[in-house]
Amino acid sequence: RTIASRATTSFSSTLTRSPAALFLTPRRLLSPEKLSLVSDRYVAFRAFSGGPMPLRAFPQYTIFGTTTALSVRSILPQFKRAGSDGVSVERRGKLVLEFVPRAQTGAGFLWKEKTPFSLSVEEIGLCISQLPGNSVELSHAYYGAESDDEGSRSGVTQTSGDSIEKVLTIQQAEGSSVKFTVDYMKNGVGGEDPSGIVFSHTPLEVMVQAGEFEVLKSIFQTSIPYLIGWNTTMDIASANAISRGVERSSGGYY
Repeated sequence: RTIASRATTSFSSTLTRSPAALFLTPRRLLSPEKLSLVSDRYVAFRAFSGGPMPLRAFPQYTIFGTTTALSVRSILPQFKRAGSDGVSVERRGKLVLEFVPRAQTGAGFLWKEKTPFSLSVEEIGLCISQLPGNSVELSHAYYGAESDDEGSRSGVTQTSGDSIEKVLTIQQAEGSSVKFTVDYMKNGVGGEDPSGIVFSHTPLEVMVQAGEFEVLKSIFQTSIPYLIGWNTTMDIASANAISRGVERSSGGYY
């Protein structure tokens, strides 16, 4: 096999794994036959249970405790165009821990009254490095109910001594279990009832068993490359590097 044919195989494989790379592939490098082939592979890649691949997905893992459920979900990074044909990360993603109290009747959980706590990639890294051997305590300034989804700040100003913090504490418990606790604190005192929140059930805690914690830790570890856009941009950059190599070795077409 020639260098060009080997590069072609690698290039097509990259496009199959990462359809996003297709959009940045220079069309002048593709003959009509190869363009059709790549398009067919892209359609095949999007095949999903006999129909088109969904455009949206909602990764989530939930642990149901005695009094509280702990759910982890992702907020993916935001991208922006860089130059005429590039892409870069505008804002990093994050993981959000959601503490959901059980209904007083004991039947089901109050999902509309959850308390979220977002984790940056650096905070995720800290949890991976320290847990479960050492305790981790993270605090975020609370800016009002409008920002309680951890996605934005409402612009509420705080004066010194009046600030309320949302505090996440993770520590090893009895046996191999790990306790996750979220609370609103003021001047080091917990159990605060933040203004603007109709329902406040804090402090909320969940006892996470050893197997469940390993699942959480795996989610933490594998999510970081996606949250900083590393996987996406590396796939696109690799596809571009391959296409440039193909162009040099084959004279414009492969």
